[in-house]
Amino acid sequence: MPISFEVRETDLMGRNGVLTVGGKRVETPCLTPVVHPVNVDISMSQFKEMGFKALMTNSLIILRRRREEALEKGLHRMLGFDGVVMTDSGGYQVLVYGQQDITPSLIAEFQSSIGSDLAVTLDRPTGYSRSRQYAEETVRVSLKGARETIRRFGDSRTTWVGPIQGGLFGDLVRRSAKGLVSSGFEMLALGSPVELMENYLFADLVRMIVAAKKSMPYSMPLHLFGAGHPLTLPLSVALGCDTFDSASYILFAKQGRYMTERGTLSLEEMTYLPCSCPTCNRTTRTDLVLMERNERVKMLALHNLYLLRQDVLRCREAISEGRLWDLVEERAVVHPRALSAFAEMAKQSEWLSKGTPFLKERGLLIRSEIDMERPELKIVREHVRGVMTKARRRRAPRKARGGEGPAAFLLVSDDERPLGRTPFNQKLQELMKEEPRDMYKLHPQLGLYPAELEFVYPFTQTVSDSEVNRKDVRSAIAALRNLGYSEILVCSREGIRRSRNRSR
Repeated sequence: MPISFEVRETDLMGRNGVLTVGGKRVETPCLTPVVHPVNVDISMSQFKEMGFKALMTNSLIILRRRREEALEKGLHRMLGFDGVVMTDSGGYQVLVYGQQDITPSLIAEFQSSIGSDLAVTLDRPTGYSRSRQYAEETVRVSLKGARETIRRFGDSRTTWVGPIQGGLFGDLVRRSAKGLVSSGFEMLALGSPVELMENYLFADLVRMIVAAKKSMPYSMPLHLFGAGHPLTLPLSVALGCDTFDSASYILFAKQGRYMTERGTLSLEEMTYLPCSCPTCNRTTRTDLVLMERNERVKMLALHNLYLLRQDVLRCREAISEGRLWDLVEERAVVHPRALSAFAEMAKQSEWLSKGTPFLKERGLLIRSEIDMERPELKIVREHVRGVMTKARRRRAPRKARGGEGPAAFLLVSDDERPLGRTPFNQKLQELMKEEPRDMYKLHPQLGLYPAELEFVYPFTQTVSDSEVNRKDVRSAIAALRNLGYSEILVCSREGIRRSRNRSR
């Protein structure tokens, strides 16, 4: 089946795009709620009303329990859903229950026959295994099944999704991803993150996603299995995951757990429902507790779905505004393990800069040490280095009074406003009339840069509570001398002082 992926907006590695499968269009990032093909808790009409354009279900359960109906009606008619339907192969069930009669070709033929739009090939999940030998075996078996499927059914109307395995072993994740790409898959899915998330091993999740993303073409969409949790969804989007499936909305509901942006709460321990979704608007915490269990589960599941959908929309808006880093950081401060994952993500700043626009309409907020690794800051520092090197080459020598080379102003200020709006402006203009000099500004995060760049993003659009220290000033003076300036007037709150190159 034809598949295309159009990237419309980017920030970090997050993409707002459109995934088209067989003529059906889905906006990304996209959550595909997992629906049980037999025990249906939420009606298809409710999924549609909430705006879900794609769902996921389990082909093995359908094969075992609704085979004839699925073959007769087709997957979409059987479910009563005309959007994109993705089917999992049931690899986990095969692994757990040892159903030896299930082969890659058998389950692939069934998925194709019932009309799956996107179908995952039969794999063997690595899970949270620290055994390298076992992880290697899961990669080998999963790749073998994927290649068999694409070889035998690659021309069918179904789009095959290759499952990446390898777990905690980055080199195996890379091997798995590269093997699937070379086999001809147009979409990949990263397996085995659920146990990491259940154990709050979010930093390991970051390393796993990065290993997969760096091993596949940028233009190829990546699905993340079992990723429906508010603490990790923005993080996963920022690292380049485009679609997600999750049964968390119903699993948490059956446990009496209420999703929030900061994690989940036990309904029994709550006093209020801190949400304004349709479910929470028409009931109270007491009403839910006193409800018959099946109805309570349904109500909680609907709330959880609303929360997850809201989170996806928040990610899309953050990408559009260029604020995805901020959204990830806001979620990270909720839990120490999430903060560790944020720091792990920051280590990939150079890679993340490839998807980060050079110009943004919103300013940068520097709130922590980790923010110093923002891709925007790295991009602009590199840009400034290039500008200053070219300026040095072009600059014609100008002698300062009593000096042997050109002279410069160094404006030291914690004020992020443009120079014309600061108290320094009038005094500097007077000095410039007396003796024209090149003018530079020193920024706490951006460092030294030519003052004429101050209206270029993000020089006067970067806000922090930091101050320029004496060490920064000494480094800036040294950098200006290295550029060939023999005399520098340092302008700061303390006044104006002259710095000469006494080595001449």
